Amino acid sequence: MKIRKTKKTWRNGFGLGQITATLLVVLPTIAFSVTFLISYWSVMQVDYKLKLIANMAADFANSSEDPQSDFSSLDAGGGDFITSVSKLCPQGSTIAVDGSVTNASTAGEISIVVEYTTPSTDTYLASQLVRTRIQTYSYHDQNMSVTLTCPTPGNL
Repeated sequence: MKIRKTKKTWRNGFGLGQITATLLVVLPTIAFSVTFLISYWSVMQVDYKLKLIANMAADFANSSEDPQSDFSSLDAGGGDFITSVSKLCPQGSTIAVDGSVTNASTAGEISIVVEYTTPSTDTYLASQLVRTRIQTYSYHDQNMSVTLTCPTPGNL
C-alpha cells in the first residue's frame, strides 16, 4: 500500500480556527500580562520608596537625643526631614505622622512603619495597603514607635 502525501496549502494548513484562537486567546492574554506587569511595577517602585523613607526616618530618629519629641513636633509638617522624605512619596504629597509617637514594645529600640494605599482608580491593584517596617536599636537607649503615612493621591 502506497502512502500518499498531500501538499498543504495556506487554506488547509492555517485556517480560520487558528486565526480566531490567536485573536481571542493569545492577544488578550498578552495585553493583560503587559498591563498587569506595568501596574505591579509601579507598586514595587512605591514599595522601594517606602523602604527609603523608613531608612531615612530611622537615621533621623537615631541622630536625635529625644526622637519622640522630635517626631511629635514634625506632626505640624515642619522641618527638613519632612521636606526631604515627602519628595519620595508618590506624586510628592506631604508625609504625615499618623497618630502619636509612642514607646516601642522593647526598650532601646526604634520601630518605624511607613504606609501607603494605592489609588482606587488603579486597574488591578486598587486600594491595596503597601507597608514597610524597620526596627533598629537606638543609639541613645531610647525607645520609640511611629507610623508615617504617604497620602494616596486624590485623598489629600
